[in-house]
Amino acid sequence: SGDIMNIEKKMTHIWIGPKAPPLKWMNTWKEKHPDWEYSIFTDEMLKARKWKNQHLIDKYYNMQKFAGAHDLIRYELILERGGFWPSADSVCLHRIDDLFSSPADHAYTVYESEKAKPGFVSPILAANPGNIICEALVNHLNKLDPSQLSAHPFISTGNQFLSRFLPQFSDKLTIWPSYTLIPQWYANGSKYYDGPGKVYAEQYWGSTGFSHLKGYDEGR
Repeated sequence: SGDIMNIEKKMTHIWIGPKAPPLKWMNTWKEKHPDWEYSIFTDEMLKARKWKNQHLIDKYYNMQKFAGAHDLIRYELILERGGFWPSADSVCLHRIDDLFSSPADHAYTVYESEKAKPGFVSPILAANPGNIICEALVNHLNKLDPSQLSAHPFISTGNQFLSRFLPQFSDKLTIWPSYTLIPQWYANGSKYYDGPGKVYAEQYWGSTGFSHLKGYDEGR
């Protein structure tokens, strides 16, 4: 398409912790975007470097709350490198190039479920290096003591925290409708999106362990 694309064509999956990555799902992103630079940020890479929020990353990692460590490194990595960082627990259905038409200083994310979780968004998915929202996230979280982290990462570093923190940046944040990447919410009985909008990916919630959903093992 002739639309201007305002991020670099760099795509990275984060996969940390002891489990093997769901490569079957992850590869769908690489296959649909052959002209993008693609990489995986691994557990070894996490441990081989220093982080601004090392004190918090270590705490969550040692608690085996890998989602929290993931959120924390996600914000630092997007701040440093830019690009698009999709969920590893998802399958790509269509190229996502045309989603990145906002001004170059915007960060991007997606609503989790406008009905089930009003105002909740996924942790930041894309931006350019030096993004002001990612910088503010890293600096704000940096002030926390590890003892202040909730045992439930979504409260301290993930979607509930973001629902409180992000409204001040609404003019620099592009939030896609949930159906673009999450056409079906994880709660049992949730219907698959059947509206006119384009569905670019399906979120499988592999790490949530819900038995009625596509299991993590199916993605390996």
